[in-house]
Amino acid sequence: MAKVFIFAFLVMAAACTDLKPMEAQIADLQEQVNKLQADLAKSSSTASAANKATAASASAAAGAANKSLSIAESNTAAIEALNAKIDQMFKRRPTD
Repeated sequence: MAKVFIFAFLVMAAACTDLKPMEAQIADLQEQVNKLQADLAKSSSTASAANKATAASASAAAGAANKSLSIAESNTAAIEALNAKIDQMFKRRPTD
């Protein structure tokens, strides 16, 4: 019962003070929280898009590197075959 009286006293005491400045501060804080939540969602979305773009770019770069390696290996094999043919041509030529 004493708690009820204390609560009622606090409510009456609070009613005597001007709560408008506190309400304005609370509303301002709520606006700030809402803005921060929107900014956080936007940042998260931007980061997700950047991660996807980076992954796609890395995948494309890996594919290009693999293709370049394959071409280089093919060129090396062709050069070795050409060098072997040139060596055979000079070995068959009679010396004068």
